[in-house]
Amino acid sequence: MKQSLSCAFCAITLTTIVLLGILFSIPLSAFASEQKTPYNVALEIIDWKKSNVGSTSDGYLLNDTFLTQAGTTPGDWYPIGLGRLGVKDNQDGYLAVLDDNVQKRYQTSAKLDKAKATEWHRIALAVLASGGNPRRMGTNGDIDLIADGTYNRVDAKGNGILGKQGINGFIWGLIAVDSMQYEVPQDAYYSRDDMILNILNRQLADGGWALTGNVSDPDMTGMAIQALAPYYNSEKEYTYANKKLQADGSLITKKVRTVIDEAICWLSLAQNADGGYSSWGTENCESAVQVAVALCLLGVDIFTDARFIKDGNTIYDAIMSFQNADGGFIHATVYDPENPSSLPDKSNTMASEQTLYGMVAIHRYQNGMRRLFDLRSEQSPALKEQIAQVEAQIELLDESTSTLELQGVYNAYWAIPSLERSYVNNYAKLSQLLNKAGITYYEEVMDFNSGDAGVITPMEIFTDADVNATNSLPTVLTTEHRAEVLRLFSKISNCFDFEGKQDYYIKLEKAKNAIDELQAQIDLLKADIKQHLYPFDSISLSDKKVVQDIYNRYMALSSYDQAQLEASDVEGLLKCKTQVENLQTALIISGVCVAVAGVATAIVIANVRKRKKEKASKLMQESDE
Repeated sequence: MKQSLSCAFCAITLTTIVLLGILFSIPLSAFASEQKTPYNVALEIIDWKKSNVGSTSDGYLLNDTFLTQAGTTPGDWYPIGLGRLGVKDNQDGYLAVLDDNVQKRYQTSAKLDKAKATEWHRIALAVLASGGNPRRMGTNGDIDLIADGTYNRVDAKGNGILGKQGINGFIWGLIAVDSMQYEVPQDAYYSRDDMILNILNRQLADGGWALTGNVSDPDMTGMAIQALAPYYNSEKEYTYANKKLQADGSLITKKVRTVIDEAICWLSLAQNADGGYSSWGTENCESAVQVAVALCLLGVDIFTDARFIKDGNTIYDAIMSFQNADGGFIHATVYDPENPSSLPDKSNTMASEQTLYGMVAIHRYQNGMRRLFDLRSEQSPALKEQIAQVEAQIELLDESTSTLELQGVYNAYWAIPSLERSYVNNYAKLSQLLNKAGITYYEEVMDFNSGDAGVITPMEIFTDADVNATNSLPTVLTTEHRAEVLRLFSKISNCFDFEGKQDYYIKLEKAKNAIDELQAQIDLLKADIKQHLYPFDSISLSDKKVVQDIYNRYMALSSYDQAQLEASDVEGLLKCKTQVENLQTALIISGVCVAVAGVATAIVIANVRKRKKEKASKLMQESDE
């Protein structure tokens, strides 16, 4: 009996070991992708970023610490993710700070940037995602980020510079223009077709795109597809030269759909066995994200499409393998010396921000919402039903379908508003059948947004809470209060009239001016440290006055404002102050020593003289006697 029990126990143990072996041989990402929806993953990233900027899980991500980055790459993609996910945060504060930053940057000759048009595109998308209007920025609403950053992107001589930073300018310029389906004026420097052509003619021989060189990159290929996705159903043909494809420079004629299909084929072939993608020799999170976003924008299901499942692994599985326990995402699992800020054991802000909007793109696709970068109001239920019916009709078609029936389905497709037809995800099948049947395509005329394109900022109510917040502002302000002051000032500048409005407006305007002046002092202090104290170890006693002046200005700041300076600069400033004080002390000690020596010498001389005088006096007395 004991032997039987023992054998049974051994069998159970062996079975357990085998099961555990099987269990631990399965990547954790396989469980993660089953257990976590894209929406929940997005929320985990947001919570990680909150912790990263010193906020609580139930607090704002867009807090004062975060808002110091408004208008920068790490400061704008998270608001885009928040807005497109539908998460309410401190968007009003973000828009107020961003608007102020844009206005100040526009006062410089470079405006947002001399070379990078993507500064305009990213900020415009962030403004739209946060409920603002990128065409009416600044106090007077006279800054148009869309025109300045896309179709009228020219230098002082009137030459087009949208592509100065390479293909990125055309990709994101097209995305920005299509974000609200903005109409491009007839006299614009760049038309929509110009932007599309500048993407098409940079396609590489294998079907993808790259920032530089002749080897396709999944990131750039994904982004190019994202820009071209709204044109996938278009029957328009483009003729252009591309020496990557035709070395002799002979012209090529293609539809956007043909080009995208070639890129999709390359992406399928380039996918790794674990479902992910490698860029520059390193498998990384961002590459997989960019491909996933591109596929979602085309209406491709990344969970079921066989072209993007390798050895049972999806792109989603690959992305999830980069998530850390804290909710954030790493760039890669191996250290990349070319990217020292991305550590394999530490969540990375760029990887996390891209994964955030990647998860949002997947979530929006799964829930029948507009594409990630289509920031127009959501489609009505009636429009969604109209699109669904056309897709259902297309699914039933085959080569035996009569010409009359094909024409009827095409007419139903054409009855969909022009700017909504791109949401018919299986149109390519209908197009192929129409072509075989010899049915003529209708001439495409797109009804672009010709009005005040953008989100119109509505008149607001300056609430009792806003009044209390204004009254609670301290007499002595620091930059810690900048976001709140700018939010309140923006709100009172756009609110309905009420009794006492002018007084609150004046108070907030003064507060804004005071903070602007304080920020200018901080910026000047930073510049003076670098100009007058670098290198720190070369300070001499002649620099005492400058060092003391800079130190006094630093000490006059609040601890919050002091933290705006780089730690290395503060350390250097304190080092300089200690140095001049030591030199001063040494000089004083040296002076005292000289003085003491002088006094001692004088005393010795006096004593010698005294003794000589006394001796002479005695000699004189003896002589008299």
